[in-house]
Amino acid sequence: MKTLFICAALCTLFISCNQIGNSQNTANNYESDDDGEKSELEKKVSKRDYSITRQNAYNDLFLDSMAMENFFTQKKTPDAIIRRMRSFYNARNYQYAWFTSNGLTEQALGFWNLHNFYTTYSGDTSLTDKALKKKMDNLLTDSFSVSTADKGLLSTEFTLTHHFIDYSLKKYEKGYIKRKEMERFIPRKKDDALYLADSLLSKKHKDNKYFEDVNQSYKLLKEQLIKYHQLAKSVAGNQFLYQKKATHKKGASSPTIASIKKFCRHWGICLAQILLRYSMTLWS
Repeated sequence: MKTLFICAALCTLFISCNQIGNSQNTANNYESDDDGEKSELEKKVSKRDYSITRQNAYNDLFLDSMAMENFFTQKKTPDAIIRRMRSFYNARNYQYAWFTSNGLTEQALGFWNLHNFYTTYSGDTSLTDKALKKKMDNLLTDSFSVSTADKGLLSTEFTLTHHFIDYSLKKYEKGYIKRKEMERFIPRKKDDALYLADSLLSKKHKDNKYFEDVNQSYKLLKEQLIKYHQLAKSVAGNQFLYQKKATHKKGASSPTIASIKKFCRHWGICLAQILLRYSMTLWS
């Protein structure tokens, strides 16, 4: 189950962390989402998800929506990015995306590596931000704690989100990264691993555009998620996994051993990994 959760999380994050491709710098990308023919701008903003609480949120820090509005005014943020950021934080019920009380999140570290690679090698200077780079370089060199009263880190939080959205929209052809999917790239809520995998693997798009069509690495990772997803469901049907400890001598045979061998051959799992769990000693 832990492996399945990690794979699902990696698939989600990997959509935004991948190799450099062809930039698609069109203004229409800012309105690329899965709302079909809805043209009203207000319909391109997700509703605030009040089901996310401090008890089930992925992050332990929440921010004030008015602080974000003040950020927009101070930074003169473009209207298209403002709508995207409002939608992004509505979907998170205004929990931080890039910081926890213990510092930078794993997603922040991953995206910043991607950001550095992109600004260094893509030839696109639109995401170059000397102030942000200096701030991040300082944060990466030391451990620190985060307080919601720290306005400097809050500004960095919003700036990273701005760059995350801008990067995602510039990098790929319109339609291949949906707005609502982008809002789920950064974990928001503590959910069951199988539920997360189901939601990712069963999603269908009306325009038949999927991220794996434009990113081979993500496609390969998603194929592994399918495998682990099927494996997790298969485990429930294999009663030998829930049997009490058993000891088998070398050369012994039994229905349980046969089931384990068949199970491992099918899923490509090292036999020793299964045997260790059940305290068996078996030589193949």
